[in-house]
Amino acid sequence: MTGRLTLHFDGGCRPNPGPIETAVVMRGVAHFRDDLGSGDNNEAEWLALLHAVALARAASADDVLLVGDSAVVIGQASGRTKCRSPQLQPHLDAFKAAIAGIARVRCRLVPRSKNLAGIALARRRDSAASPG
Repeated sequence: MTGRLTLHFDGGCRPNPGPIETAVVMRGVAHFRDDLGSGDNNEAEWLALLHAVALARAASADDVLLVGDSAVVIGQASGRTKCRSPQLQPHLDAFKAAIAGIARVRCRLVPRSKNLAGIALARRRDSAASPG
């Protein structure tokens, strides 16, 4: 096990609902995915969180801090709020299964301006929208 690892995650779609894109920043490197189908912003945030957990598992981390700006996802993933959405419940179930075996997992809510993955995703969108 590699020990402690902090991952910032963010997901979004434009329009909402629409094509989902996610970003995870781990050890200063941004990992993007945009092959995730269509959905709404909450689904995009959940898929970003699941991507972050997959990266943490691949790094053999046993103490994981997941940092995001979605109050819905952070609340549900941390167990502070109940998931009442049949649309989001499968993501919560997948998260619980994915973190099984990781000794310590914490979730922290930060403002969007402090979410490194959100910043990376916005920069990627801006550079894709700018003409060559």
